[in-house]
Amino acid sequence: MTRRATSLLAALLAAAALAVPSAAQDLKPYDPEDEAEDGTASSLYPVEQLSGIMGELHYIAYACEGAEAQRWRNAMQEMLDLEAPTRGPFRQRLVDSFNQGFRYHQQRRTRCDAEAEVERRRLAIQGRALSETLRREYID
Repeated sequence: MTRRATSLLAALLAAAALAVPSAAQDLKPYDPEDEAEDGTASSLYPVEQLSGIMGELHYIAYACEGAEAQRWRNAMQEMLDLEAPTRGPFRQRLVDSFNQGFRYHQQRRTRCDAEAEVERRRLAIQGRALSETLRREYID
């Protein structure tokens, strides 16, 4: 992950998080060698996990703030431009993770309430922990 993308994601997720990040998970850096010929991988890479969280946060913002709430979608687009600027299996997996996160809440969350805010905070904490782990792995 590039320094600029990691800094952007860390800043976005830090702003969204209202608590200290949870402990980092064992994460595996992206390696194109791990992909099968069809572009699939056996597990999600940290940046894919982050894409899914961003999709979830996008739906909650969309549901609670309306159609003009596009900050998470815009952040995802910027991450795609930096991490996977050309079409290919990795870019598609990032898009799929984002969309899956969005659909998950779209199917389960019918209104914006206190529970949505709790979920937003939880996701922000997870996302911040992931972005910090990525920063440590690729920048420090």
